Amino acid sequence: MLTNSQKTIPIDKTLIVSQEHLDIALNQVRLGFWELDLDGMTLNCTPQCKMNFGMGDRPSLSYEELLACIVPEDRQMMQTDVAKALVPGNGIYHSQYRARHPDGSLHWIEANGTVLFRDNTPYRMIGTTLDITEKKDLELLKDELLNVATHELKTPVSAVKGYLQILHRFIETTHNEKFINISNRALGSTERITRLLTEIADPAHRHLNQIRLSREHFDLRTLIDEIAGNAMLINPEYTIEIFCTGKSFMVLADRFRIGQVLTNLVNNAIKYSPDHKHVDIRLSTEDSWNKVQVIDSGIGINKDEHAKVFQKFYRTGSGSKIAGGFGIGLYLSSEIITRHGGQIGIEEKKQGAGTEFYFTLPN
Repeated sequence: MLTNSQKTIPIDKTLIVSQEHLDIALNQVRLGFWELDLDGMTLNCTPQCKMNFGMGDRPSLSYEELLACIVPEDRQMMQTDVAKALVPGNGIYHSQYRARHPDGSLHWIEANGTVLFRDNTPYRMIGTTLDITEKKDLELLKDELLNVATHELKTPVSAVKGYLQILHRFIETTHNEKFINISNRALGSTERITRLLTEIADPAHRHLNQIRLSREHFDLRTLIDEIAGNAMLINPEYTIEIFCTGKSFMVLADRFRIGQVLTNLVNNAIKYSPDHKHVDIRLSTEDSWNKVQVIDSGIGINKDEHAKVFQKFYRTGSGSKIAGGFGIGLYLSSEIITRHGGQIGIEEKKQGAGTEFYFTLPN
């Protein structure tokens, strides 16, 4: 007869199955776990956490290597989120940023964590990373489709409105009440169309799969000339000057997408410079990079907002008297330039007001 100490305790197979299911679920959702020792900044990651940064084949991943994976435009924001979590009384870490894998692919990462304190001094962080690329790309596609549709419709509507205004001024000289009423109604209709397009583009009605690039060789200077010409046609009171440093400005990129970025930066420069009717575009080439700068002398952007303006739906508070957009244009521009392997940002102006946006593209 077996004594109590010799009896075999039956294994609850339900628990084993549940653990297997948990492991499968964690792998499917790409949820990784990490722990950061704040004293020595030593990072420990699970295999899935390393895979989220494209480092699944490495035995370890240091904190410095993790930071290097994050695109420069998002790195400062991520470190700011960490700093906020380290404040006693907070202790909650949340951040979303883009990480570039060694193969060049771009992935959206959502990181969450908790800070452990000892006598109000943080000494450890533990948390998770989740690859949310598919979700972000789906949002990007939806928003981009609406953004492109509304912008493409607004341009011809603006042209029609301009022609109608010219006709209306001519018709007024005839003093023909019938035709004057007709032209007034036509102008009123264009106003209603513009308003409908604005409502469609409202974030409240929107919820941008991956931006697909169709690369081709083209002259960046020629594209800038086209965008500047279109902008001055729609805004004849503005002057746009183009300055070039270099001989060849050929790039291998998606011409349509880069045109979107240029159009957005130029339109913003015009929109936020109501009292200064001049915009400069500077194009330069150095080593293996082309750099484009769009410079205005308008109301400017506060320095503490420089990293925020590329976030989705963020709208700067600098231009409270100017009708705001929906915070999509710069977000889209950042996505497009980053997917080309370039960088986008705001230069610190040494003197005077205004804003200087820039982006770079590899040759």
